[in-house]
Amino acid sequence: MSALKKISLKDIAEAAGVSTALVSFVLNGKKKEYRVGEETAKRILKIAQEMNYQPNIAAKSLRSGRTKTIGVVISDISNPFFSQLARILEDEATKRGYTVLFGSSDEDTEKMNRVVSNLINKGVDGLIIVPCENSEKSIASLVDNNVPIVLFDRYFPEINVSYVALNNYNATYTATKYLLDSGYNAPCIVAYDINLIHMKERIRGYKKAMEDAGKKRLANVIFLKQDTPRKSADRLLPKMIEGGADAFLFATNMISIACLYTIKDLGQEVINKIGLVGFDGTPAFDFFSAPVSYVQQPAEVLVQKALGILIDNIANGNTVQSVLADGVFIEITP
Repeated sequence: MSALKKISLKDIAEAAGVSTALVSFVLNGKKKEYRVGEETAKRILKIAQEMNYQPNIAAKSLRSGRTKTIGVVISDISNPFFSQLARILEDEATKRGYTVLFGSSDEDTEKMNRVVSNLINKGVDGLIIVPCENSEKSIASLVDNNVPIVLFDRYFPEINVSYVALNNYNATYTATKYLLDSGYNAPCIVAYDINLIHMKERIRGYKKAMEDAGKKRLANVIFLKQDTPRKSADRLLPKMIEGGADAFLFATNMISIACLYTIKDLGQEVINKIGLVGFDGTPAFDFFSAPVSYVQQPAEVLVQKALGILIDNIANGNTVQSVLADGVFIEITP
């Protein structure tokens, strides 16, 4: 048989000696519903595999109204955290019978809107979105149009939409308390100058831990420019150290990398005196000449929750569900 020929249900039925309807029941996972015998079902599946049968997804989606595809919009695929999530999302979605189509917003609302529009035009059944700054109107429009959607990592409290994220407040509270309990007197947090909830909550957790320790007046927040973090770090971190900062809490893994370059250039004497905590351990931490403890986000839990909520919304209509998952603090000792 020519490898170019499109294999049909009729071809499989003739090879198996059964009706086309029976083949359809088996290949669509309805063998129990239509009481197809186990041996017959196995024979049909074996023949379909041997004939390299490829289902017509377009026709199937027209019959069911669904394409079994999910659109995922992340902020930056080069970010190790999001590339890890993409890998897990693809694997977990496959287990649930879904294909994932990815796009990156690069933290740009207009690009995010274009990517979302393209994914919707491709017929995705629902969307998982890492929203960027100033994208509230876009997200609200999707909600108003009853598009199944789950926000990931970040969310907008004023919009009634499902989301899954880290409990950022608890994460930085725990990390700050660790630094204080380790004997550091004036740790500061290094964050991005963006108006997004995950960053606000990380700063809030840090400030609350400082306040509870009676060190509210020593709380300091360094804001880096998101598009030029290394330049911002080179300019601001030495000033903070000269002013008495003895530890740093980096609010993202990309901030960690930018700041570690700056601290490395300050020399080993300075490095030995400074406490360091980041988010999401990376191999770069292993090569730094001082221990960098970190908050590990439960990536698999976050992905499974997001997929579960989205698939439920696709099947049953949008019901708002919100999940904040706790991270795990990983202490790295010399």
